[in-house]
Amino acid sequence: MTDDRQPAATTRDAADRSLAIEARDASPSDEPIAVRVTGAEPGEPVTLAASLEDVDGVEWSSEATFTADGDGVVDCTEHAPDAGSYDGVEPMGWLWSMRSDTDAPFARLSGRQHVDVTLRATADDAETTRTVTRVLHDADVEVRPVERDGLVGTLYLPPGDGPHPGVIELHGAGGRRGDGTAKLLATHGYAALALTYFGEAHDALPDELERVPLSYGDDGADWLRDQSDVAGSRVGLVGASRGAEFALLLAAYCDWVGAVVAYAGSGVPWDTPSGEPAWTRDGDPVPHIEADGRPAATDLDDRDLAGTVPPVENAAGPVLLLSGRDDRVWNASRLSDAVVDRLDAHDFPHGYEHRSYENCGHLIGTPYAPLGGIADVDRVGGTPRGTVRASEDAWPAVLDTLEDGLQNS
Repeated sequence: MTDDRQPAATTRDAADRSLAIEARDASPSDEPIAVRVTGAEPGEPVTLAASLEDVDGVEWSSEATFTADGDGVVDCTEHAPDAGSYDGVEPMGWLWSMRSDTDAPFARLSGRQHVDVTLRATADDAETTRTVTRVLHDADVEVRPVERDGLVGTLYLPPGDGPHPGVIELHGAGGRRGDGTAKLLATHGYAALALTYFGEAHDALPDELERVPLSYGDDGADWLRDQSDVAGSRVGLVGASRGAEFALLLAAYCDWVGAVVAYAGSGVPWDTPSGEPAWTRDGDPVPHIEADGRPAATDLDDRDLAGTVPPVENAAGPVLLLSGRDDRVWNASRLSDAVVDRLDAHDFPHGYEHRSYENCGHLIGTPYAPLGGIADVDRVGGTPRGTVRASEDAWPAVLDTLEDGLQNS
């Protein structure tokens, strides 16, 4: 996308001031952009505010005050604010540091093709505004609801001629399907199936995360590979939390897994809050650990871990593990290390990596979304800055892993 930055018109005191905001009009939501304010007096305080409205009608906003440099410029890629919603040099701080008056941990943007952000700069008695658009996914992504052959989900197809490599996105224990991630993957050229495996009112699905058969994921991959728009015999898996656990199990027991991305996942299966096993294979519970209350509070014995890590070395492509060292849902870093240990022990022939992030909890995702200060930090862990850093670093690695496993194989 070309850099189409244009100065915004000054909304008052235009005869004396030329205050303006420079930024790209439209940009992909997973890319950073440069924001600059020009036309201030050297050394003058300049306040940059940003706001947007999410799909629930909740308004999110941030504000930071800078000191203009000797040229009368504030450049968010080079300058740190003196006060405001964030500190330090943070090129996208105006976006990710937004908060709302609610207790939502992050802005819900899925369901839209784009979101408009209003930027407002003030210096003394001058003020200017500019609207920038963050494109959440390509407008030409095709959406196909799936409710057939016992499967429930939505297939997102990239624009342009196929066939395209296939990816299955697996949601976490909250049961909310990862449509936003799937649409973004489709924007990057993947036929992405956001697969629901429990929690939706449908005869084919269990009401809760209990006794989910691994064959359901196997059936999803078979259906996906049967589509004329999907290329190849391998399918990638992108899972978050319990969905990452599901993905690693599928990689261990199915021969079609060409790449695995596990966000804040566990290398060993767990039971469920009811005490029921979460997963079954051929009708029998998959070997798992029984949680002592919450997984995060469970004392993990190395021998227990070694005995329950599934044979992930059977994966037919690269494995990427992503974790926060302050994850308070479960010890994702240690649980991911258990996967690495097994891959090491079996001389796994494909690429594998565990990226573990300081000051990050359970909410690693695509970068730059407003995080609301992570209101429920006691439950999920991490800090806003640490979460942003992790998400910024992780997303390119996710795309590289999928490319290596599905497009370069």
